[in-house]
Amino acid sequence: MSDALALLFPPFLVAVCLVGIHAYFGIQVLARKVIFVDLALAQVAALGASVAFMLGHPAQNFTTYGYSLAFALLAAVLLAFTRTWGTRVPQEALIGVIYVVAAAAAILLIDRAPQGAEHLKQILTGNILTSGLGDVALIVPLYAAIGLLHWLLHRQMTGAGPLAWEFVFYATFGAVVTSSVAIAGVLLVFSFLIIPAAIGVMFASSLARQLAIGWIAGVITSAAGLAASFALDLPTGATMVCAFGGVLAVAGMFYPFWRGEPRAALRVAGAAARWGVAAVLAASALQLAAAPRADQPLIDLAEYLIPPLRSLYLSPAEQAAFADAGVHAERYRAEAEQLNDRERRTRTEGEALDEFSVARISSFLKSYGEMRKGEQFVMHEVRARARERIRWSAALGLLAFALLLAPVPWRQVWARLR
Repeated sequence: MSDALALLFPPFLVAVCLVGIHAYFGIQVLARKVIFVDLALAQVAALGASVAFMLGHPAQNFTTYGYSLAFALLAAVLLAFTRTWGTRVPQEALIGVIYVVAAAAAILLIDRAPQGAEHLKQILTGNILTSGLGDVALIVPLYAAIGLLHWLLHRQMTGAGPLAWEFVFYATFGAVVTSSVAIAGVLLVFSFLIIPAAIGVMFASSLARQLAIGWIAGVITSAAGLAASFALDLPTGATMVCAFGGVLAVAGMFYPFWRGEPRAALRVAGAAARWGVAAVLAASALQLAAAPRADQPLIDLAEYLIPPLRSLYLSPAEQAAFADAGVHAERYRAEAEQLNDRERRTRTEGEALDEFSVARISSFLKSYGEMRKGEQFVMHEVRARARERIRWSAALGLLAFALLLAPVPWRQVWARLR
């Protein structure tokens, strides 16, 4: 437990700092209705980092940060000017153009680089787990200075204003994004920006309450995402992004209850669930009719949970062949696992294995693997032939069940048809 805390506490502090500044900017972005400006600025900053990468500078380097900041400031100038174009072309469309052009330019730059794919992955997902107290010492003064500047100029920073104030807003936003993208990556930075702010705006009207709710939601979600990534051994950035998405979904479901409309919320949730299940059933029916020998995820899951369902379409001979192949496949798996355990115990006890023993073990494992695949092929083939035989009747049954489950006022439909 102490090791986990020692590993996760520094990145948690970094996440708290990122939530603190990005929740504020997120509220401003939502008010200005330029939702994807963070992605655009982050991608432009990433383009600057890619230029530095191609020139031979390390990823975590002051020069690389300088390139990113310079590119972000140029984008800030462009974004400040695009406000005046909004009467003819929506600013969000122009922001999207900036994003896709910057992303394409970054791909062109790193296409032929030996470590280009790894660099692109680093840009998108970052690696907040490796951040530490040194990053906190660097970003806290920067974020504090920008926060103080916005507090002093809060009237000018609220909503659209003259070109100079627009540039100040986007320039300070670009400085924040440049530093955070280098730590957390484009996707996680966007989550820090929009999701806590959206939750705050959803449940409060004043800026102070919006910030408080956004900060609380962001800090708790960051802690949960970090803990989940550690416990499940998952990529930290992607896990945190999914955690933020889940929290926003929960907040959206809770919002109608907050407004005092529980019956309407339950009615809408029930209808949505029924439509979802009906859509899955209908899709499975169409897939079964069109490609009965292909994998059927829904039917496979139902058979895994309730094995007797196979008796509905497998003949007695097919059931016997399927069961026999399953027994043999499990036996080969168990024997391979026992052989692996024996090898691990031998190595753990310090006994060296000669080349002949290693080759013999490898040969047995390969043989067991091939025999298990053969038995699994038999199981798949037996099921596929049986499903092909009953494809139309089963597909029509699933489709009828889907239509009955869908929340459609069938009485009104039938009355109109008559």
